[in-house]
Amino acid sequence: MCGISGIYSLNGLPVQAKEITAQTETLVHRGPDEGGLFISPGDHCGLGIRRLSIIDVAGGQQPLYNEDETIHMVYNGETYNHLDLRRDLKALNHRFRTGSDGEVILHGYEAWGVEGMLNRLRGMGAFALWDEERRQLLLGRDRFGIKPLYYAQHAGRLYFASEIRAILAHPGFPRRVNLTALEAMLTIGFTPGSETMFEGIYRLPPAHYLIATKGAIEVKAYWRLTYSRANYHLSIDDAAAQFLSLLREAVHLRLMSEAPLGALLSGGLDSGAIVTLAQAGLAQKLTTVSISFATRDYDESLQAGELAHFADTDHHRIHFDDDGFGNYLDVIAHLEEPQCWATAAPISQLYRACRQAGLTVVLAGEGADELLGGYHWHRGDRLVRPLLRLPQPVREAIAARSGRMSSAARHVLRYGVLAAATRYRRWLEVADLSQRQQLLSAQVVDALGAEGVAANPLLSNWADCLAGAQTSNDLDHMLYLQTQTRLVNYVNWEVDRMSMAHSIEARVPFLDHKLWEFCASLPPHYKVSRFNTEKYLLRRATRHLLPEATRLRQKKGLASPYARWLRSEHLPQWAEDALSARTTQRIGLFEPAAVQALRLRHQETNPSSTCGPLLMAVLNTHLWYEYFRLG
Repeated sequence: MCGISGIYSLNGLPVQAKEITAQTETLVHRGPDEGGLFISPGDHCGLGIRRLSIIDVAGGQQPLYNEDETIHMVYNGETYNHLDLRRDLKALNHRFRTGSDGEVILHGYEAWGVEGMLNRLRGMGAFALWDEERRQLLLGRDRFGIKPLYYAQHAGRLYFASEIRAILAHPGFPRRVNLTALEAMLTIGFTPGSETMFEGIYRLPPAHYLIATKGAIEVKAYWRLTYSRANYHLSIDDAAAQFLSLLREAVHLRLMSEAPLGALLSGGLDSGAIVTLAQAGLAQKLTTVSISFATRDYDESLQAGELAHFADTDHHRIHFDDDGFGNYLDVIAHLEEPQCWATAAPISQLYRACRQAGLTVVLAGEGADELLGGYHWHRGDRLVRPLLRLPQPVREAIAARSGRMSSAARHVLRYGVLAAATRYRRWLEVADLSQRQQLLSAQVVDALGAEGVAANPLLSNWADCLAGAQTSNDLDHMLYLQTQTRLVNYVNWEVDRMSMAHSIEARVPFLDHKLWEFCASLPPHYKVSRFNTEKYLLRRATRHLLPEATRLRQKKGLASPYARWLRSEHLPQWAEDALSARTTQRIGLFEPAAVQALRLRHQETNPSSTCGPLLMAVLNTHLWYEYFRLG
């Protein structure tokens, strides 16, 4: 895995090697093994790379180039089917210079064109390719946005990189807060879509490519997940058998590595399936790493240890407590954008432990919940949805009753609507309109306008995402929206940043696109059963693979005890400074009195459920603002 960057001159001014070097120097953590750069003839385009050597360690140096050196490329990713593609390309008389998995992209572009190449890839990654004959730059990103790629236009140039810091390496590049993104983050906890918290810097969307020439910049989709009834005829047992076969293949493909390989193990269903399948495909013991918490609600270390014993892995356990927030400034620096939680803190500690255990490649279980409906709101939505046709006073009364209904379910029942996109947003909401208006400073509210706060354009276009999914089922709608929003812009973003901060390549078998295409052809009740069992297909598929306790265990999920930590009367000085009225007034994004009131409410015995995430959002935003010197 690597960090890539570059510049394409749109105004004819030459790109200099020192500019590309300045970019790549910010990405050493992504590729500590070696660096490289390319400047095109005429100095129109520059490509940079920092390499983490995993495949063809000795000979896979980048940038890569074709036989006549008219095409050059830098690549951050893994192409798991590269041996098959290499064979096909050799049959077409292409000659390879390296044994790296990335070189098939370069020759595939020559042989099959942009979309023909992209649709043949099975893996994760982002790349930048310069075609000298066409004077054309091509940027591409994998189907699920596992690997990041950012771009920005400024002063007649197109900048691009794996991380925003490489774009900001250029003196004079503007550093301004994207207020629309800030308001969206306060609404759902993260920044969705192609915009970032930096005004003018964009994400290339997953399953898209960008073509830049002197005359135009165009972004196009090359793949879209569509739902069908192609396998509705399969029995649940036949579907489970096919699912397990595809998952086993996805895991085994991701075992290719010349560097030490291990896996994260929580003790739950998702990581348990991956570890058990991976261990079966290896001759040596797999190294596994888990994390424990003092808070019982978060801790799965006992179950992880039992599962490690069952799978016969070399298991390592680390502990996370309040001291785990000691490196939180580094966490925010690597995230590059604020969020409403602090889950990145224990994730960072997990990947640090992986590095300390000597690992370079780590398998992880992300993606299973989005694939098969594993989150609490999938079960909750099935229970709440029939009630949404009731008059609002009746729904209000039901929501007010005591019982086991979650606060999110009560919120959806009170304010939810039948439209899937709006209802999905309600499940994610961490703050309502009045809370956001009170917390944001008057200047920010004025700049956004009343309509901008009430109908944020980054959130109001979610219904458009459903147009191409070709399904009318409510669960499929929710799953599809997750792939376009939370999966890409929160889950995959955190995993990439926290793993690469410690020079670890994280691989996610549950995000294999063939697995997703198969599941998209199955009846929805194979995912969340008619009896409200989430990830039913995976539970069925692992009947003879995992212990019953693991197979039937309810999802706990990796959380962070940040709410308890924030309730402390005295936080570390850096946190006290960030939350102070003085800092709040100086930065000007939030109302100082509202921030202090929010902190006091959170310190009460029974704080509001929204206080913790909102207070964390303020802290994260201020730390981010100061670190990146915004203005």
